[in-house]
Amino acid sequence: EPQFNSGRLHYIVLDTAPSVGGIQEMALYAAHILIIPTALDHLGLQGVAKILTTLKALNRRPPVVRILPTFYDEVTRESARNLQQLKERFPGIVLGPVHRAVAIRECPPLGKTIFEYRPNSRAAKEYASVVWEVLNVSRR
Repeated sequence: EPQFNSGRLHYIVLDTAPSVGGIQEMALYAAHILIIPTALDHLGLQGVAKILTTLKALNRRPPVVRILPTFYDEVTRESARNLQQLKERFPGIVLGPVHRAVAIRECPPLGKTIFEYRPNSRAAKEYASVVWEVLNVSRR
């Protein structure tokens, strides 16, 4: 659970690969807030279902779950269709999508976050909304 006292950790982010086995299960078990990023393609949607099935099998009080659609491309019908499917299948827990952006791909080689590299970009604003969601959930 997040701590708001000075001198203590406020958040710990555990970022695991989707199929790492035991590591992923331990992270799911420890999570208070679970954000599941997913590309808006068929395999991504299947991955969300698998993670939620694994979470249910852990037999613990579930964390707050949010699904983060990524690589959204407003030009393709597949992105729009898959985003709609996510919203219908998981009502109320799908966050606004993060659009496909060159700036996001340029960050890692520079060793910068999107907030450092392009703080006024659409991608930075979209990821900032995810940060605000985590902060808002933590304060409830």
